Amino acid sequence: MRILLIDLLGGLGDLIMVLPSVHALAEAHPGAELTVLTHAAGAPLLARDPAVTAVRTAEKHDERAAVEQALADLAPDLTVTTTRFDGIGDLVDDDAAARGTRAVSNLWRRPPTDELVGERYQRILAAEGLIADRVRPPRVVLDPAEVAAAVSAWRPRWHPTSGKPPAREHDTPTVLVPDAGMAVKRWPAHRWAALAASLPGPVFSIGPVDGAEELPPTDLRGLAARFAALAAAGGVVVGPDTGPVRLAAAVGARTIALFGPTAASRYGLEEGTNLQGLPDCPHRMPTAITEQVCWWDARCPLATEPACLLDLPVARVREQVLASG
Repeated sequence: MRILLIDLLGGLGDLIMVLPSVHALAEAHPGAELTVLTHAAGAPLLARDPAVTAVRTAEKHDERAAVEQALADLAPDLTVTTTRFDGIGDLVDDDAAARGTRAVSNLWRRPPTDELVGERYQRILAAEGLIADRVRPPRVVLDPAEVAAAVSAWRPRWHPTSGKPPAREHDTPTVLVPDAGMAVKRWPAHRWAALAASLPGPVFSIGPVDGAEELPPTDLRGLAARFAALAAAGGVVVGPDTGPVRLAAAVGARTIALFGPTAASRYGLEEGTNLQGLPDCPHRMPTAITEQVCWWDARCPLATEPACLLDLPVARVREQVLASG
């Protein structure tokens, strides 16, 4: 059996949210050849995943052509797609109809406002009889050697005195992820600095934060392994609704996500702490976020900065960081 799963929504977080469905399909169809078509940026996350037979990549703005080519080359028995723009959903349906195979071309059908996206995918596939009716969290598969190397390299920095766990629980290391792909999701820079200054343990950051030690760049798998090393050291990751934060959760790190314009009830972490700012915002559209008045240009109708993120004070975030995992 040949399975093609298409995820071309564009974000690292989008790919991570569909990983449970990838793993569920592989589990339900042992021996199947499962190919994932995604953008090149996220493809390394699948490089050593035993559930995935092959990875194909598409260039931005050339996604439909990549889907056409994959369908022609693979002739899949089952095609599943999270992606419908540019007529990709119809293309998948037409291909399946022409060859008498199966397709699930709309994993966004009738979404409720209080169901996590990745769980919604799985429930739809279960309702189609394609996977077991069991919800799984995202998991990024790392080679043990990758994790061991990261632990060896980074644990002395998490706990520079001896490389051992801290004597006090609150001295655990924290990694801050201040950036997000869209300005509307970014917590103010001065709050990141205030959070860094308020924490008792070592504070690191991915990207610049005043008062935190910025970690050197690494590739995507290196970042995943670094988060796994942090998890082994008992540390915590804090960031907005963005791919690296989801990646941290998917390798087992304790993770705190700050949600502003996106609804945590739809886009929250399956495993982690989701902090929702301004939960009763009248302009938030949980099932149509790209239609929100603030989405594309971060112009909040309620304040000069996104009011939902201003509703997340430093003290509330710090309290969660210092809470036991």
